[in-house]
Amino acid sequence: MNRLLLLPLAGLAAVSCLTLDSFLFEPTRSDEYLEYFHENWRVRGDVIPDSLVEPAVLTSSGGNRIYGFLARQPARVRNQDSIVTMLYCHGRSEYINRYWGRVEYLWELGYHVFIFDYQGYGKSEGSPSGDACYADTRAALEFCQGHRAVNPELIVYYGWSLGSFMATYLAADSVRPLGLILEAPMASVSAVVREGALLDIPGSFVTDLDFDNENRIGRVKTRTLIVYGTADETAVPERNAEVLVEKGSPWTDMTVVKVEGAVHDDIPEVMGTEYYATVRDFVAGCLRPGPLNVPD
Repeated sequence: MNRLLLLPLAGLAAVSCLTLDSFLFEPTRSDEYLEYFHENWRVRGDVIPDSLVEPAVLTSSGGNRIYGFLARQPARVRNQDSIVTMLYCHGRSEYINRYWGRVEYLWELGYHVFIFDYQGYGKSEGSPSGDACYADTRAALEFCQGHRAVNPELIVYYGWSLGSFMATYLAADSVRPLGLILEAPMASVSAVVREGALLDIPGSFVTDLDFDNENRIGRVKTRTLIVYGTADETAVPERNAEVLVEKGSPWTDMTVVKVEGAVHDDIPEVMGTEYYATVRDFVAGCLRPGPLNVPD
């Protein structure tokens, strides 16, 4: 039994912020970037040549340094200015190495990919929090916008799991991207609380984290792809992905892909070649003439 259920409400209010934040963020500290990969991370590790992987050190909130990598397409690829960049916001656990397999998938599709660690993850300084993660994501976007290899008009935000909060935040409250991809997204902190079997109470009661895709998705004014697994028990679809589909902006051209039998972290593997086709077709749609007619 979860020990929080045994606490009186007064005691819960006193400790729950720390407890829930600890539940949401599960970082691993490591200096072994791109050197060690666990076999369960589905990382091949030899897909992207080392010469095309550029390390980056960014300054985020509080002067903390955060670490990332830009996987670039080779210079021989024609029309470099037309290459799309994926700004990848990873999940709540481990650090960049765990997600490198996802970088490989997207790089193989012909995109530049930038992935970064939130504060407290990997070598990144500081500690994870809602405000810190948002600041980290803004710093990552600024890096991409200013990089010589990146066309700032052709950036797609990609958020997986907890990273869906960061990607949606950027799309709704910062800079409108070329497109937004949410894989196994979460609706809100309240939904996370319920899936974590804490208490079925509003998320604001237990944390001040501003993680609320359910509220922000209606302000997203760009083409959006939502992909989720029907067997996801971490972010149960009817309380997460399907809520976001229902609350999406009327100005958003939304593509929804429901993957039968997939759980929270195996969607690309269950889809197989269809994953590549889905992402490729979505991005191609974002690049077609005739942008969405949305208000500024």
